[in-house]
Amino acid sequence: MKKKTRAAAILSAAAVLSAGAAFTSLAAWQQEEGAWVFTDNSGNRVTDSWRQSGGNYYYLDNDGVMATDRWVDDSYYVDANGVRVSNRWIQVEEGTEDAPNSDGGWYYLESNGRAAADGWRTINNQRYHFDSDGIMQYGWFNDEDNLYYLGDENDGAAKIGWLQLDYDEDDGQEDGEVAMVGDGGTWFYFQANGRAIKATGDNSYVNRTINGSRYYFDENGAMATGWVAMGERREGDATGISTLKYFGDADSGQMARGWRYLTDDPEDTDDNNNDFSFGPATSSNATPSNASYDGGDGAWYYFDNNGVPEYLNENSRSITDATTRINGNRYFFDEYGRMKSGLLGFTLSDGTTVSAYFGADDSDGKMKTSRQTNVMEEDGERSTFYFSNSGSYTGERSGYLYYQGKLVQAEDGEDFQVFEVGERLYLVNEAGRVQDSNRIYRVDGEYRYEVNNGTIYTVNENREQIGEVTSGEALPSIAYEEVYILNSGE
Repeated sequence: MKKKTRAAAILSAAAVLSAGAAFTSLAAWQQEEGAWVFTDNSGNRVTDSWRQSGGNYYYLDNDGVMATDRWVDDSYYVDANGVRVSNRWIQVEEGTEDAPNSDGGWYYLESNGRAAADGWRTINNQRYHFDSDGIMQYGWFNDEDNLYYLGDENDGAAKIGWLQLDYDEDDGQEDGEVAMVGDGGTWFYFQANGRAIKATGDNSYVNRTINGSRYYFDENGAMATGWVAMGERREGDATGISTLKYFGDADSGQMARGWRYLTDDPEDTDDNNNDFSFGPATSSNATPSNASYDGGDGAWYYFDNNGVPEYLNENSRSITDATTRINGNRYFFDEYGRMKSGLLGFTLSDGTTVSAYFGADDSDGKMKTSRQTNVMEEDGERSTFYFSNSGSYTGERSGYLYYQGKLVQAEDGEDFQVFEVGERLYLVNEAGRVQDSNRIYRVDGEYRYEVNNGTIYTVNENREQIGEVTSGEALPSIAYEEVYILNSGE
């Protein structure tokens, strides 16, 4: 501790000589048998009293001899030349009998020479705390509900700003315990007054905005990291994901907002108080019908301004309800908060399934609209789809036929086939284009169908109508990556 020096070495030899000269110039000071004494007007030694000379104070003991290199009245210290020390640090070795406390330690003598004691002092723009005997406190220090860190035994200054310290998570911080500083410790933030930010009362966490980022601290002042449960469970949350926030790794701590790609799964949280459950959510219908949580290498999440991840609300009844609009685009997050991509199915309350496409697995996850070619299905087939803002489109669009968004096409080699969509029959070629011209159509070189004013007939080789077509071929199936059953409203 460079600013603090041993009291016995404060004055140089030259200072001693000048002090002696000052004494000899005062009639009341006398030197007897090598010791300095002070006599009153009657010639008697003054005892148990302070006397001033040349701007310095000296103490006459009970024999009237000037005291040197010792404590006086457990509150003052005089150096080897008898000068009362002020505005200086002194270190007392353990076992010093005349010290205010024989335990030893650092003391600070204030301008009046009295040792600072029983509270806080600001010295050279830093704050220190002294016990009732005047010993400088160090290490962890609890002052009522406030927590400080005062460095090691040769420091004592209350720390401010960020500091990485180790501590016992079970027992908290014991007064006087010196912490290891640096890698592997827990981050704390000490305010300008030295107080650590920490939760008090019934609060498990308290938050502060520091340099534009929000951080949370627990009742020990430890900065939150990873996934942590805090806050009430929001309506429509089937898994408890809305109770969690994410704070990065051990050296981060910034509350996540906006987009974050995380390899940390919410289930991996060290927070034993979390209400988060994985696997199919028993309280909700809004769960994948053919998939459940299985960890994985990571996922994209989106956190709102309060740090809550977006998630599939179990009360969603439509794709619009089930998706989240961000910067003009729609995205889908499952009930675990993970952004999903690919071709997904959503079963509505009437039993119909609506398709939605959120791009390839390595895409940005934006919900696609209009005609989309080369859509990869779960079985590896690549197909063409048409999606509206509310999901897949069923029916004729721009001359093509779609069912649950998927293009309806005649089989290869069939040329034309009839399909029923929405209680209406359509004649469709291999490209999926609807044939509505009044004419006769060949299949594999033979006359097969005739369209007449919107009605489809079968014909013979002589192009004569055999009868009206009343049913269609089987509609194409869709291999979804996942199917989500939305709320029935019951």
